[in-house]
Amino acid sequence: MKRNWDIIREILTHLEELPNTDSMLELSDFPEDRAFEYAYHVELLIEAGLVEGQMAGTLGGGPADFFARRLTWPGHEFLDSIRSDTVWSKTKRTFTSKGIDMTFDLVKSVASEISVALIRGATGV
Repeated sequence: MKRNWDIIREILTHLEELPNTDSMLELSDFPEDRAFEYAYHVELLIEAGLVEGQMAGTLGGGPADFFARRLTWPGHEFLDSIRSDTVWSKTKRTFTSKGIDMTFDLVKSVASEISVALIRGATGV
């Protein structure tokens, strides 16, 4: 399965919006017909250390559920770099126009550069 950066951003955003530390994000919070896709991406985020959570699988390998409790510090930092819809759109367009695959480090770097350019443009610096 290919990594879907829009799903990653959606999961991180939903997790950040949880009302308190007792709340958890679960598989049932996402479309049932795309359960495997969301579970796969949560597992990637846990493996990458961006999300604190736990996976529950089935013997057949499909997702049974997941429980995501919170973003880690790197998870917050990454989401901060891609949160803005404007920055996110420009970041994706940059990769598409250059024909470059989106990797974690490149996404964060490009999004940061776009943010700086937007800030400089807005402030004239």
